[in-house]
Amino acid sequence: MNKWEHIKQYQHFDSYVFMALPNQKHNGIAGGFHNSFNKWVDLKDWIKHHSDYQNGNVGIDLSRSNLVVVDIDKHKHNGMASILSWFKTHHVAPDTIQDTYVEQTTTGGLHAFYLIPSGQDKPKHVINVINGVDVLSETGITVAPSILAEGQYRQITPFDKIKPVPQWVYDLANGLGTETPNNRYKSKYSLADRWKMTINGFETGERNNQAMSLAGYLFAIDVTPQDIYDIMQSVNTRSNEPLPDHELNTVYMSARRREEKKRARMSEYGRD
Repeated sequence: MNKWEHIKQYQHFDSYVFMALPNQKHNGIAGGFHNSFNKWVDLKDWIKHHSDYQNGNVGIDLSRSNLVVVDIDKHKHNGMASILSWFKTHHVAPDTIQDTYVEQTTTGGLHAFYLIPSGQDKPKHVINVINGVDVLSETGITVAPSILAEGQYRQITPFDKIKPVPQWVYDLANGLGTETPNNRYKSKYSLADRWKMTINGFETGERNNQAMSLAGYLFAIDVTPQDIYDIMQSVNTRSNEPLPDHELNTVYMSARRREEKKRARMSEYGRD
């Protein structure tokens, strides 16, 4: 796969790609990594006006993309030992990293990429959240097949293997874990959590957040608006304390407007 094919696969998932100078990580034009585009034709046009970047490296502007990256260092620190220890302490399967899209960095580290579902906030951007491990969500990151003096960024798993961000990434970013259940990050829900909602209804005290999370997820996987509304009503009726109809309607319309705005933006910029 050549550089341009890599770029198109990133943009297919609505990622904003920027060009770096050859053998470097940075974009030297005013705005830096914010000179990023999620449409191939726009990036190609930018390169035409900045020919020094034609043979340059590739990066993703995480601040504009629905992505978060867990950066595991193997060079300055033993980030792999740190994350495996954290997984053991917090009861996370040690092979969970390989379940998503992973790249190897030029120094032998790993970048694990996760998608942020529609309607869900990103994990916090935290450097050295544990020794040798960063949670990256608001920066520019160099990606395959970029080449530096130390070596080349390489794909380890296929990009289409990328998964929605799991709960443990939020816990890691917030310094939380299973040993402090009363302080867990309550406003983010995994796929398993959403299935529990559909079976048991929304939890008292979390009804609005859970309803918004469920609606956003259903819109993201292209369930029809009417079916989404019917599902939300059905789940609500199974709740110990159902939301009043007007509140459920407000949540539904808020999630729908958010999705419509996202799709309008995608239609404006397009995908290639």
